Amino acid sequence: MTLLHLVNCLLLTYAPYIIIYRSTELSDESLFSSCVMAGAFFITTQLVKTFILATLMIIPEETQVHSLAMAPIILVNILDYLGIYIMHGWLQKKAKPNHLRILAVALGWAGAEAIVHYLIPLWIGARDIEFSWEYIEMGLLSNINILQHLSTSTAVWLGMRNDLGTVSMSVVTIVCTAQLLLSAFGNHMKKSLVLDYSSSSVLGMRFMVAISMFALVSVNYGIYTKRTEKTTTTTNAQQKW
Repeated sequence: MTLLHLVNCLLLTYAPYIIIYRSTELSDESLFSSCVMAGAFFITTQLVKTFILATLMIIPEETQVHSLAMAPIILVNILDYLGIYIMHGWLQKKAKPNHLRILAVALGWAGAEAIVHYLIPLWIGARDIEFSWEYIEMGLLSNINILQHLSTSTAVWLGMRNDLGTVSMSVVTIVCTAQLLLSAFGNHMKKSLVLDYSSSSVLGMRFMVAISMFALVSVNYGIYTKRTEKTTTTTNAQQKW
């Protein structure tokens, strides 16, 4: 029963990454190395963030849940966007469709996070004799993080466009800001007595926020793509004329 629980938790946590990679064009375009590179960028970014927080900034206590106290963590989390930005810039050298580059960055980033944060706790804790929902919730949270990082990757890619409209840029700013606040206050709240982070209600809230952010950036990505294709078609027609 212990082995079965461990296998179930591992499958719930990591199987979606394999399914997404195999069922999309990522495998056809041989973008596995790009996913691995995105994971390496994630690990490097986390090491830099840890060093800065440990040496240069004061981490707030659990009772200090306000914007001023959380400001250092929010500022350091901007490095995640910098890492994704650099990764997108590196992938621009490859002649691959835009949506695949966005997906490769998000999948590699989220996959590395799942390995770093959940593999050891699952391997040690899920083998206990006593059953615990905590490890099931880790798997669910890992799946939610796929949506979160996919929306972040799309938002960063849209922010890199020079011809992005004002409304779309505002949406990108809102999504990036919301993700920063969620990552900072969410990680603090799960250690706090204010909210029980392992509860299904909090997981549901995280899912609703992630799906809302994903829907916003997906709509804006679709609008930008259609507008770009229309502009390209019009320009080609004028040149032929």
